[in-house]
Parts: sequence; C-alpha cells; structure tokens
Amino acid sequence: MSLFSRSKKPPWLDTAREFCRACNITIIGWGPHALMVEAKSTERAAEISGQLANLGFQRVSDPDDSYAGILTLSHPD
Repeated sequence: MSLFSRSKKPPWLDTAREFCRACNITIIGWGPHALMVEAKSTERAAEISGQLANLGFQRVSDPDDSYAGILTLSHPD
C-alpha cells in the first residue's frame, strides 16, 4: 500500500483540514494513515505535533523532515 495514495480519502482528513486551516498549518500531503505539514523549524514542528496529537496524530521520526522543513504525522485510522 502506498503511503500517499489518493484513491480513498481517509475519514480524519476533513477534520484535519479544518483544524489546520484554523491554526494556520499548511498541509503539503496526505495518505491513508499519514499527514505531512509544513514546519520550517524544530520549534514549529513540536508545536504542530502537540496540536495535532489532540486529533490522534503521532509524529513520525524522520531525520530528513527537519532538513526539508516538513513534519510527517501518522494516524491510526
């Protein structure tokens, strides 16, 4: 299964989009169990990670994310 397949919209996507829009978080990609957002600093990544934890997201540890200015989060649904 592809991480970023667009064949089926995950059930949490609309809620995540609304939340991110309200919190000025830019979504750059999503998949069945993942959300990628813009995070140009480690401080911003930590802030976003904490905010999205309330929606069931967990940070995926990837050393290349901080270099790229992104944050990858997983969702169990």
